[in-house]
Amino acid sequence: MNNDHAQDRYYPPSLGSDFERESFSEINPGVIFRLEGRSSSKQYRKVGETTAVDVSEQIQIEFESKTTVYVKS
Repeated sequence: MNNDHAQDRYYPPSLGSDFERESFSEINPGVIFRLEGRSSSKQYRKVGETTAVDVSEQIQIEFESKTTVYVKS
C-alpha cells in the first residue's frame, strides 16, 4: 500500500449557507424562496397558505405545506 501524503486532502464542511431551510407552511406571505439552496435556482414568492408565484414567469403554483424551501438569510 502506497501512502502519498502529497495527495492527502481534507475538505471541511461548509461553514454555512446563504440559505435557511424552512417548511413552506413556516414562511410568511410575501417571502421569496427557492426549492434548492442555490442562488441560480428559480425564485418564488409566497402569496397564500398553499400558493406561490413564480417570480420570473408570473405563474401561480400550488405547494404542499410540508414542502422544503430555502430562504436567503
